[in-house]
Amino acid sequence: MENNRSNPVISSFLREIRRILNDRVYLFIWIIAPLISFTLITLIFSANVPRKLPVAIVDQDHTSLSRRITRMIGATPIARTDARFTDPAEARKALVSGNMDAVVWIPEGTERNIIRGEHADVAVYLNNVYLIKAGLLKSGIQKSIATLSAGIKLQTHMMWGESPVQAMAKIQAVQLTPVLLFNPYTSYEYYLTLLLLPVMLTVFILFGTIYALGTELQYGTGPEWLNASGNHMPAALLGKLAPHTAIGFALALIMNLIFFNMLGLPLRGHFALVLVSEVMLILSYQSMAIFLVTLTKNLRLALSLASAYTMLAITFAGLTFPAFGMPPVARVFSKIFPFTYWLELFIGQTLRGEPTANAVILLWFMVIFIVAGSCMVPRFKYILKTKKYWGKI
Repeated sequence: MENNRSNPVISSFLREIRRILNDRVYLFIWIIAPLISFTLITLIFSANVPRKLPVAIVDQDHTSLSRRITRMIGATPIARTDARFTDPAEARKALVSGNMDAVVWIPEGTERNIIRGEHADVAVYLNNVYLIKAGLLKSGIQKSIATLSAGIKLQTHMMWGESPVQAMAKIQAVQLTPVLLFNPYTSYEYYLTLLLLPVMLTVFILFGTIYALGTELQYGTGPEWLNASGNHMPAALLGKLAPHTAIGFALALIMNLIFFNMLGLPLRGHFALVLVSEVMLILSYQSMAIFLVTLTKNLRLALSLASAYTMLAITFAGLTFPAFGMPPVARVFSKIFPFTYWLELFIGQTLRGEPTANAVILLWFMVIFIVAGSCMVPRFKYILKTKKYWGKI
């Protein structure tokens, strides 16, 4: 016991361990919530890409060609063409109600126009509220129609006496060969899981740290905490945050296990840099917790700001919408989140295999957030010792 008293870091550490074991809120923040969120996110996107989305077919031509169009669309992995309608208005109602994701309208006379060598239109109506789903459906249906159209043109040219090679050269004089880099399977797991799991990690880190610091103000136990650490604020913070840092890093390791072992995320860079970046991410958000608690002097307000801060990081991280396409103000705003730098580093070291120098630069940017939080420590110590700030919720 005497040794603990002589070591302020150990005294603060043991005190925080007792608080964690005696407070059910910590149990929820560090065990129950991560377990539920990590499991749900992994299961939701385990199918990699959406399959067999409902597509309504309005066949007013009733010919072998229209049936062939329907079969080719239904043969794509993205579409399911079980629903058939005779009236476009009924199909539109199904699309508006959300029962269908797309409507393909084959008007009367489509085959007749093709036989005459005339242009024929097949209309596709998409629910573009869900951009990614609509984009995948549009691409799948367009490829089906394009393949069918090319086949008809090929047969026509061959009927004119041309060889298959000559006919194909006229149909596709310039052939595009797409090469998908970094996410060749267009996988939701590589895309959204890579975004959502780390965001949830930052939520738990920020909320857990704010709760640990804010309750000292709420219950007026700040002086007791400081006395246990010999009134040495850096030692008090180091001991207090150490168990939360360890738990956060354990969650990061679980996240890595999900990414690299369960989902098969490639690692084209250095795993050591990934681990260092995750430690820096934890320290950055803990520093922002110190900043928010000191700024608000109020546990509830700090938690409210923290929820907005972590959720805004999703929008401005540049994964769902590229940062270079944002207005200048939004691009500047995106830089106030440690998550922005971490995500760029993580993608660079996993999917793209970027040079180490790029990662080091991003790590230095994350140091800025740690310095910002450290600058608030003297003010935070004053608030802890000032009675008028106690008891605020």
